[in-house]
Amino acid sequence: MNNLVEVKQSPLHGKGVFASRNITKGELLAKCDMALIHVNENLPEVLATLQFPWIEEYDAICMSDVGSFFNHSSEPTAQVDERDFVNLIQTFVAKTDIVKGTEITIYYNDAFEAFVSK
Repeated sequence: MNNLVEVKQSPLHGKGVFASRNITKGELLAKCDMALIHVNENLPEVLATLQFPWIEEYDAICMSDVGSFFNHSSEPTAQVDERDFVNLIQTFVAKTDIVKGTEITIYYNDAFEAFVSK
């Protein structure tokens, strides 16, 4: 984990990612190693809620850093900036300026692909 963010209890849901200092739009928040999970895999709910869309046949779960602790918001303060399909790395950046102590959120639902920066 880097010095920009920390994981702690969230008022939104379970654990969340919070700004350890003021963060500027575009700053790198996390670079996460991913593990592929077949889309037909019947995962326990605790793992299924951590899945990210990856490729047609596979979803992925963040295996490092804070990537699996971002909570959802329809007005997110962070976004997936890059998905490296060869090295299995997903990068998150600040979508807005974020004030120290604020919970950092991303957007996820059926339209997730529209919120991945191009």
